[in-house]
Amino acid sequence: MTEEMIQQALDFRNSDLPDYIKIALELAEDFILNHANNVDDAFMDRLKEYFSEDQIVEITIGIGIWDAVHKFNNVFDVPPPVEDGLFVLERLADVPEDMRHLVTHLDGDGNPMDRWQPAEAEAAGGAS
Repeated sequence: MTEEMIQQALDFRNSDLPDYIKIALELAEDFILNHANNVDDAFMDRLKEYFSEDQIVEITIGIGIWDAVHKFNNVFDVPPPVEDGLFVLERLADVPEDMRHLVTHLDGDGNPMDRWQPAEAEAAGGAS
């Protein structure tokens, strides 16, 4: 994500972010702030316009894990792996090397990966 995308995420509904990012952010917001109480059949139908069921499960698991990690870290006053506003890979000592891409969205060579392509891209062989 670029700094511009992060700033747009603060007001994602009024941003020019792609619709699939907006719906994922809406899911994250409702999951964290409202215990996912607004995730009804209509909301799931909206998600399925952009994501496969497997992708929805993966996104929701990711939201839940990061929400839990954030809350855990707050309880024990653990600082995030960020310095000067940048994610610091060296602070991920406990993450096995072959699993760091799951946390950082970098491939094994350190290149950014785009894992959240719309479902139609997956069907065409674009996303995994």
